[in-house]
Amino acid sequence: MSNSNSVYKLPSLSLPDEFRSDLWIPQGTLYVHPSKGSITDLHVDITVGDVVSRRHHSYIKVVDFKTKRKLIGRFDEHEKCNYFVLNPPGNISLNSYTFIDSATRGVICVIGEEDLLTIPFLNKINRKIAYGQPDSGIVVLNSSVEMAIKVFKILKATVIQYRIRVA
Repeated sequence: MSNSNSVYKLPSLSLPDEFRSDLWIPQGTLYVHPSKGSITDLHVDITVGDVVSRRHHSYIKVVDFKTKRKLIGRFDEHEKCNYFVLNPPGNISLNSYTFIDSATRGVICVIGEEDLLTIPFLNKINRKIAYGQPDSGIVVLNSSVEMAIKVFKILKATVIQYRIRVA
């Protein structure tokens, strides 16, 4: 089979550039290890990000096999993905939102980037969510419909063309 590029048109919610820096601010409680070591053994409902998903117990894990945009290899959690979603950087695709909305357990493997996929979990009632805060620690927040509405209001509905390399 030859390598080729495939272009997909995806209905998505896009984060406008002017709001990107706002989401760098932790949206929950930031846990930082006192000696800059690893934080371990948090128990939450949902983890978003490869490092936090590898180190902590959760019912739903969202991974893209990268950290700080560098490939880190396969995910160890039974080496199994229960769902595959296509999610371009800086977006929440309808494809990912649909799987997130229906997931109750398992590993969601993202083709693209998982950075914004904490946002759809905010709609789930009474869920504890953890995501990595690069070079700082782990942020843990409780889902909140009010926060979800606030964040969803800044996202822009669009159809984007996303090119992926198929081997």
